[in-house]
Amino acid sequence: MIEAVENHMPEVILVDEIGTEAESLACRSIAERGVMLIGTAHGELLVNIIKNHILCDLVGGVETVTLGDDEARARRCQKTILERKGPPTFPFLIEMRERNYWVTHRTERSVDMLLHGKKPLVEVRKRDDQFKVVIERWKAYDGDGI
Repeated sequence: MIEAVENHMPEVILVDEIGTEAESLACRSIAERGVMLIGTAHGELLVNIIKNHILCDLVGGVETVTLGDDEARARRCQKTILERKGPPTFPFLIEMRERNYWVTHRTERSVDMLLHGKKPLVEVRKRDDQFKVVIERWKAYDGDGI
């Protein structure tokens, strides 16, 4: 994939079934070079990607952070928490729940909220009986927490 970017300078790259650490790193490298990247990865919910040590870099990665006493009190949380390491490779993430039912995340915001035990606001898209897409904006996410 990286050779394709270096040799052919594409505007868009599509990657199906990102599943290895090398593919994940290549996707991050490609996205950092300004190429539009569209990819798929296996995981039922965003939480599955966050918990997968190979794929979590696609959503920014996760690290354990130890807070000082004052910071933990200010945040009203434990001293050891999970935080996103960096920017996500993909700014948007779509969960395909069913053939006609999708949940769209703003990746950075959703990952941060899930790591802090909150439900992010998402966009839900469903196709009705006439095959028209119905969009419900900013609903509370119904996926499992971390």
